[in-house]
Amino acid sequence: MLFRPPSVCYGNGMNVLFVCTGNVSRSPTAEVVMRRISNGAHDTRSAGISPFCPRPISPEDVRWADAVGVMEEDHRAFILERWPEATPKVWVLEIEDHYHPHDPQLIGLLEKKLGELLARLSGGASPRSL
Repeated sequence: MLFRPPSVCYGNGMNVLFVCTGNVSRSPTAEVVMRRISNGAHDTRSAGISPFCPRPISPEDVRWADAVGVMEEDHRAFILERWPEATPKVWVLEIEDHYHPHDPQLIGLLEKKLGELLARLSGGASPRSL
């Protein structure tokens, strides 16, 4: 079963922030999947753009992140409107908001997308949609 571990450092790799709307399903699941597929090599956090979510995104989150994986283009726009300096590190994963926490389809989609993201990041690619 998938669980949400605390946002703590595990390795010496990149700091990766995942962002969705409510920080309930997609971004917390992305955190767990990234830690698993990278064998804990990267530090992760997740946040939401809604001021009512459990963990709203903060300027500190954006500064901390080496890469920001957002679920939708609207999330990218939200971040860049507030922190335009984040442009070079924001990646759109193109994962719509119709999944529940621990949804096997969401986990499978994230495994694919985050595998692509890791490959692109290790190759020095510029941000774009995956």
